[in-house]
Amino acid sequence: MQIASLQLQNFRSFVDSGAIHLDQINVLIGPNNSGKTSILRAIHLIQVGGPSPQPEVRINATEARIVIEVEKLKPGDPIAVQHSGTGTITVTVPSGAGGVGLAFTGFSQHGQSSHALKQLSNMEPDHFVVPYLSKRKAATYQEDVRSDNALRVQSDLSFLAAKLSRLSNPEFPGHEQYRNTCKQILGFVVSTVPSANGQRPGIYLPDRKPLFIDQMGEGVPNIVGLLADLALSRNKIFLIEEPENDLHPKALKALLDLIIESSKHNQFVISTHSNIVVRHLASADNSKLHSVTNKQVAMPPEAAIAEVEPTVEARLQLLRDLGYSFSDFDLWDGWLLLEESSAERIIRDYLIPWFAPKLTRIRTLAAGGIDEVEPTFNDFHRLVRFTHLEEAYRNSTWVRVDGDEPGTKTINALKEKYSTWQPDRFACFGNSQFEHYYPAIFSVKVDDALSKIDKRERREAKRQLLNEVRAWLDEDEARGKTALEQSAAEVIADLKQIESQAVKH
Repeated sequence: MQIASLQLQNFRSFVDSGAIHLDQINVLIGPNNSGKTSILRAIHLIQVGGPSPQPEVRINATEARIVIEVEKLKPGDPIAVQHSGTGTITVTVPSGAGGVGLAFTGFSQHGQSSHALKQLSNMEPDHFVVPYLSKRKAATYQEDVRSDNALRVQSDLSFLAAKLSRLSNPEFPGHEQYRNTCKQILGFVVSTVPSANGQRPGIYLPDRKPLFIDQMGEGVPNIVGLLADLALSRNKIFLIEEPENDLHPKALKALLDLIIESSKHNQFVISTHSNIVVRHLASADNSKLHSVTNKQVAMPPEAAIAEVEPTVEARLQLLRDLGYSFSDFDLWDGWLLLEESSAERIIRDYLIPWFAPKLTRIRTLAAGGIDEVEPTFNDFHRLVRFTHLEEAYRNSTWVRVDGDEPGTKTINALKEKYSTWQPDRFACFGNSQFEHYYPAIFSVKVDDALSKIDKRERREAKRQLLNEVRAWLDEDEARGKTALEQSAAEVIADLKQIESQAVKH
């Protein structure tokens, strides 16, 4: 079962949202208090443990209604149906006393059937909603790991120890996924540690002393709770508020990759203020991006929601509104990603203007080391997919790295991962270090800088040498041009080849 669409009427800040169509991944963006949370709470109402219904009804309305279209129904789903097909859940919330009411109408080749519906269970495996909301942090972590606590699905992380207790068993389904994703994202695996009253989430240090999760950083409980739920869930809908909170961008990106992978068998509705979350998730094939706004002049406030158009202009403007630093992204004709700043500065400031001037419309970028080349290109690729500029930049983007073993490995990995791109867009220079292309007069100093074993000393020597080379080139342009024409002939030929490719596109 999954949700195809929903509509909110007289619910919180919405008078009538109209039909909100959902995909596997659904990203909600908008200012604070614009109505993003209302959509998550509306879905959560179908399950026990959802928000209290009375305060949700709009002022002067007698009731609120939420109409949820569901599809891919099959026997065994949380809604008891006897046939496969589609259906509608209607949630009625009274303004006065009384609980939330649910009714279900099912449609299939066998006809239509309707019946009253109880709120869905918040106990595994009969639940449907996995809430991961803004108030998910627990004041205390329950140490009782009995089965009722392990199976309970609720809005905070207080029963995390019970869930982790199951996942610590190598035979339990989801154990391997949880363990692997913990190592990938956190670098260590959070399990349970015996305590005075049962077990607490934590790890063991090398001296066998425990380190409990509430002694770790603020982001650790958040990410551990979500990793556990992702490992435990199939055919559920995750409601996630601001996954970026308390997470380092690198850990956040790894988590978002996991969400994309999990969307093959789970559905997600995610609210965010982060351009990283938006670019990452809304570039996936099975995603929708919705903008939630609030009419500030209206009292009480009135919310509206609209799907962001899949146009270059609309999505670039959205990134600008979210403070994305590449606000001038659409002004460049192409991109050349290089391994280090030394190559980027020499190519940008000298080789392009002197030998391949048509590439001045190409943006050059330094990744900051070979380990950052593939992650940087991955981020770039998500950006162009998000902005629907992939076709424009597929043949106007080049990656060049040093010709050593790590460089070769990185280029081969990019060619394999982006097999639909022209393979010559990814290549290594012939030399193992770009400094070997400096004018011959600096060859002794190049060898001296590259011979340093200490990484910090080597980095500083290369920085000083680059500054010296640039000063020498600036001092006499004719002399510098002649010297580079000889020492960097291979790079110049490659740039001219890129220039001819850029002109064609």
